[in-house]
Amino acid sequence: MELNLYTRAGELPEGNIKGTHVVVIDVLRASSTMVQACENGVERIIPVAGVEDATRLAPTLEKKNALLGGERDGRMIEGFDLGNSPLEYTSKAVKGKTLVLSTSNGTVAITQSAAAKELIVGCFLNLGAVVAHVLSSRPKKITLLCAGNQGRLSLEDLVCGGLMVRKISESFGGKLVLNDGALAGGALAGTMTDIGEVVRESSHGRLLAELGFEADLDFCSRIDRSTSVPVVVDGRISGEDACRR
Repeated sequence: MELNLYTRAGELPEGNIKGTHVVVIDVLRASSTMVQACENGVERIIPVAGVEDATRLAPTLEKKNALLGGERDGRMIEGFDLGNSPLEYTSKAVKGKTLVLSTSNGTVAITQSAAAKELIVGCFLNLGAVVAHVLSSRPKKITLLCAGNQGRLSLEDLVCGGLMVRKISESFGGKLVLNDGALAGGALAGTMTDIGEVVRESSHGRLLAELGFEADLDFCSRIDRSTSVPVVVDGRISGEDACRR
């Protein structure tokens, strides 16, 4: 099996998406927010790249059951219902609702990976569940795609991806071929065992702390808090299998 890790969305060659199982990782905070929304009973999530995509889509949905969520530069988008803090996505806020989500990095990486054989959303919160899910499909090729931040590497995404590399390597019984990103991520994750410190000391973590989202940093650092595995099918995480477990 081939296991590749890319440190930012722009690094993944287009031709390397088709036929592969892609895990998009955006720890701070799109992946964590989607996992939390799934945990709290969201009916459907539609990740979109741009703010205009979200506002254009919203009027086509049933108004009482539709929510607009997302951020730009860490802050909630004007006119939206929710930001990108997973702590906002309570059962009261999202249960039974359709969420249209647009973020600076995570949802962009998801839309760019639409050609994947299977497209999964992962983070620290559901790390073990994601690994178990993707291996259950007996894939020939897995791609761990770190969303990064504005085209730059994000430490927290790389460490999360590296932990996935290590878990996959431990669980897979056959021959495993790793690209340089997977080798580097796995090695780095083996040395950075304090995930809370990784998240707090990362550049994006420091920015979010300055914006008042310290509680998000603690929440997004928790490993295996969730068994929800959001799977994107035809651009949506929807239906009874919206958050597969």
